[in-house]
Amino acid sequence: MKFALLYQYDPTKTGPTDGEIDDWLALDKQIRDAGIFVYEAGFHPAEAARMVTVRDDAAATTDGIEHRTGEYLAGLYVIEVADLDAATKWAEQIPTGRYGSVEVRQVVEY
Repeated sequence: MKFALLYQYDPTKTGPTDGEIDDWLALDKQIRDAGIFVYEAGFHPAEAARMVTVRDDAAATTDGIEHRTGEYLAGLYVIEVADLDAATKWAEQIPTGRYGSVEVRQVVEY
């Protein structure tokens, strides 16, 4: 089963720590060595994003999403493991979980 591990945090309250890059590199190696790696990506800051909404067939765009409050999606891993419990164990190792959160979602495969 494939699961997305979506990591997020509120940059107005906290953020990545010194030395965290080493933690990310170690985690990435563990995931790849375990043979469960499918895909990973980190995102540029929210102020570089564009929000698109469509209402009554009219599209509106807003540059940056800093007007939102709370946690911002910082990146994701997609892994292939046996079940939700296994995916959760990997999510617990994502460094962002120490100051943000990690959402574990099963990927729908068509």
